[in-house]
Amino acid sequence: NYVKYNDTDAINIFNQYKNTNRQHDCIIPLSGGRDSCFALHIAKKKFNLNPIAYTYDWGLVTDLARRNISRMCSILNVEHIIFADDIAKKRNYIKKNVLAWLKKPHLGMVNLFTAGDKHFFRHVQTVKKRTGLKLDLWGINPYEVTHFKSGFLGVKPDFELKNIYASGLVKQINYQYKRFNQMILNPSYFNMSFFDNIYGEFYRSIKKKSNHFSIFDFYEWNEKEVDKILEFYDWEKSLDTKSTWRIGDGAAAFYNYIYYTMAGFSENDTFRSNQIREGQISRKDALSLIISENKPRYKSLKWF
Repeated sequence: NYVKYNDTDAINIFNQYKNTNRQHDCIIPLSGGRDSCFALHIAKKKFNLNPIAYTYDWGLVTDLARRNISRMCSILNVEHIIFADDIAKKRNYIKKNVLAWLKKPHLGMVNLFTAGDKHFFRHVQTVKKRTGLKLDLWGINPYEVTHFKSGFLGVKPDFELKNIYASGLVKQINYQYKRFNQMILNPSYFNMSFFDNIYGEFYRSIKKKSNHFSIFDFYEWNEKEVDKILEFYDWEKSLDTKSTWRIGDGAAAFYNYIYYTMAGFSENDTFRSNQIREGQISRKDALSLIISENKPRYKSLKWF
């Protein structure tokens, strides 16, 4: 069972951050995806927290995600802070890396397309400083472990990870070393995005975090419950997939199309596999779902 704490633990931990003299008690990073939106609901309705929602817009927050963010914050009466980067610059970085990848396609370098979003972890610290709040409570789905992405670079999977991503200086050095070797083979990767990506990775995977939790450390994630709750908020779905996952991320349709056509599987396969292992779904149902979920999402591809 991946739930680390029970309700009593949650109350004891959250009570440390509640302040009767302050209107808010925590920050919920809100991407517009289903898990962060559900996390906002649970924080407010289950644990009686009064959060501030924070979104980092780096150019690939979809229009659909923006609308769902607006719905959630409006109905829950939650203040929402948008930290917008230089959108034109960040999108240009993505373009440079996609064009570089096309010169010498390598599955281990697909991750570079979304390296720019790691500043989400950097700017949550900015928001914490400006608001005086100490607790950041994320909606990190425990089933989103995708070892295969770095595995294509030759990085062995770590099945004892405490987070869904590898953290720590030694692991990052190993990962960045293998990525750097591919860059030497394809110098087009040495563009203006290089230092921006390294900077973001530092804040996500190396810099020590304090008062940092996932809502799913305290509450068990269940897909049927998540989708049912979001329907209450008139949560909008994408027209090009039946799945509610990854529809707020503007790059997901593109990189999953690459993984599926070149490797024969995508994030959808690993996500469903993790659900099977936890007994949340049968193998038969999972296989039926991924047939639909791995179809090219043309509308999202066009948006990207």
